[in-house]
Amino acid sequence: MKKGVAFLVAFIFVLVASSAMAKAGQPAKAESISTNKEKLLTLAVQGRVAAAQPARSYTTTWDGKPKMAIGIGGINYNLKIGDKVFGWANGDRATVGVSAEGIGEDRFSPSWTVYTSVGNEAKVTSGAARGAKGIVVGKFGSYVLLHFEDSVLEKLAIGDTLQAKACGIGLEIEGFKDVFVHSLSPELLEKLGIKVVEGRLEVPVVKEIPAEIVGQGAGGSSLSGNWHIQTCYPPDIEKYGLAELRFGDLVLLKDIQTDYGRGYYKGGATVGIVCSGPSDVSGLGIGVTAILSTRSGKLVGRVDAGANVGKYLGIKIKKKEMGRNSNPKSAASRPGAFKTNKDDLIVTAVDGVVQPPYGRDYSVTYDDRSIVDIGMASINYSVTLGDPAYGWASADHVEPDVTIQGRDRPSPGDCALAILACIGNEATVISGEARGAKGFYIGRHAGSDDLVWFPKDAVEKLALNDRIQVKARGVGLKIEGFEDVRVNKLAPELLEKIGITVEGGELIVPVAMEVPGYIMGSGIGFSFIETIDYDIQTTCPETVEELGLKKLRLGDLVAIRDHYDFYSLGRYKGAVTIGVCIHGFSDSAGHGPGLNPILSAMPGRIKTKIDSKANIAFYLGLR
Repeated sequence: MKKGVAFLVAFIFVLVASSAMAKAGQPAKAESISTNKEKLLTLAVQGRVAAAQPARSYTTTWDGKPKMAIGIGGINYNLKIGDKVFGWANGDRATVGVSAEGIGEDRFSPSWTVYTSVGNEAKVTSGAARGAKGIVVGKFGSYVLLHFEDSVLEKLAIGDTLQAKACGIGLEIEGFKDVFVHSLSPELLEKLGIKVVEGRLEVPVVKEIPAEIVGQGAGGSSLSGNWHIQTCYPPDIEKYGLAELRFGDLVLLKDIQTDYGRGYYKGGATVGIVCSGPSDVSGLGIGVTAILSTRSGKLVGRVDAGANVGKYLGIKIKKKEMGRNSNPKSAASRPGAFKTNKDDLIVTAVDGVVQPPYGRDYSVTYDDRSIVDIGMASINYSVTLGDPAYGWASADHVEPDVTIQGRDRPSPGDCALAILACIGNEATVISGEARGAKGFYIGRHAGSDDLVWFPKDAVEKLALNDRIQVKARGVGLKIEGFEDVRVNKLAPELLEKIGITVEGGELIVPVAMEVPGYIMGSGIGFSFIETIDYDIQTTCPETVEELGLKKLRLGDLVAIRDHYDFYSLGRYKGAVTIGVCIHGFSDSAGHGPGLNPILSAMPGRIKTKIDSKANIAFYLGLR
């Protein structure tokens, strides 16, 4: 009997030991997560489409170079979930999709950025896109980032109001109270495919990022704002494969906690969503919206190249790569023509209102005469693009067509419209009787601001203070092989229509006339050429006759000899600058027809040819 019992005990021991050994050789069993989603509150919060926020001066990069940095905020038409974060011309922390900010009193507006979560539904509540729905895909600074379909983007306007169903505050993963869930909807949390493995949460991520390259973000709030993956040291980009990242990718920041605030914590981890592009500024870089965080080592990454929020939210990710010359029938394929980086340009909405005219009394001219100088601002029913710049009664700095001003900053020169809009960009009326009418942005006069052209029937319906929105595209435009030639304030489509050719290492540019650099006046010496024009002085009658300046037309291309306008306006012997005439004559000393610089080069890179049709009214098909 005793022998039988001993045998049975030994047999059971062998079975248990064998089972334990078998389990030891197998991977740990993964379990699904459960949450407290039934207990969460869902509240309505309100925001509005924010204005774009380009740099207001040239940014200094980590290596001491000036850069016109753009891409933050506003409606970005071509930066979408699934697109690569690198490669966008002049982009610096460029945000994906549509940026929206809180509205209302100070005690109410923060609810927009604090309460909303990635995956929440948002509805447009005003404007032409009213009723359309989008989805929250990230947070950057004071903005909530949203995805809308292209058909909705075309109707959206800056300032349109939005209402989101905010749900996510208080979300917990059962059994993991020490893992913080931030800015994440319960539905999206469940779709991420998180598994419990050996007492830890295993989260799919595209990459794991070491703390040594995590930049700005420490000290900020955990419920809004973002971290930065630094991209100011180029070897890191290759070492950690940062160029592979796409908007919407999930990443794990090692030794980083985002619990009640943001900071370093050895052994901690933060999982976030890539929400903005890289930066050339020290300490800044790829933006990351935090969604999960721990200090207790309870978060681990499971590398998955497809871990992108777009996939989990059902957003259609178009298979496209950054790169130029995607259209084989473009101008670049013609003999003697050129190639550009037009496919790498950020397309952003900017807006302004139709500006009333100034009401001034008599002023004194350079030769001691009295004049009531009119012609700046307002809706000009008499003068249009292509008309003479000289000869209008009492006119001084006469502006063609319609003058608008940005309103998103106190000074019009600091507004996104002034900085980002480029000659030839599409302009659309978005309020009033002429709503829906389309025209073109045609230049910027720093004295009275931005100019747009619309067909006559639309002009008759326009009213002062009507709103105009411009689809800005052109900042960062470069000509392949001529990267040293400054292209400024020029839409890529218009650049291709000018008829520029390449011969012997030079760009052959048609111009209506040439003027010597010494005749340039008001504006010379100013920097940040994106927002200014400068004048051909017309207060010396002999010089006006000698140069034939009375033949000048609004919209003419004019070559300025011995001027190099790259970051500022000034003299360089042998250099050439090409400008577009955007306003008319003046009798004030130092003033005259204004030119927006559009091309500028050192000696030997631009050659001009006289062409009587070298006028943007002709190139845009308006004449």
